[in-house]
Amino acid sequence: MKRKERPNRVLFVVDYENIIISFKESIDPAKFSIEAGFQRVIENITGQIGEIAGIFAFLPPDRAMVWGAELHKLGFNIILCPRIKDKEDEELDTTDSRMIELGEWLVENTKGLTHLCVGSGDADFSGLIMKAKLKGLKIAVVAADIRSLSAKVIELTDKDPLTGKKMVFLFSPTE
Repeated sequence: MKRKERPNRVLFVVDYENIIISFKESIDPAKFSIEAGFQRVIENITGQIGEIAGIFAFLPPDRAMVWGAELHKLGFNIILCPRIKDKEDEELDTTDSRMIELGEWLVENTKGLTHLCVGSGDADFSGLIMKAKLKGLKIAVVAADIRSLSAKVIELTDKDPLTGKKMVFLFSPTE
């Protein structure tokens, strides 16, 4: 159901690898389209919630080299999250920490936001979600598979006032 008036403003932050890795279905490679998957999600968010005020994809540089053009075409701000070595020379992924840090800053400094949409079902983002809720924002989630959502994230996700259902949007990278 589309809203006639959409005064809402959504901040959409995506843990790109989390969405892609969580996708369980096997897809014919000829029909696989990251662009189509995100385009559908963006259309669903704007149709059901309102205007997207900012859209950010957090991903490692090697993934940005492969998918950056498609994400840029869709209006994503691409945030590179390099893998770094710790003191024990083990590789660490910086995606979660960068997404949380920038997400918190954006929640605090983007005027007129009404919603935060997190593209990940990872419980690591519960702190970001809680800070957004404390600012009065409603929470929506994008996931590749409903089973990839943590119980904590599901609990923190708000219901759409028109449908009474949790605001969970499913990503499907098919044309």
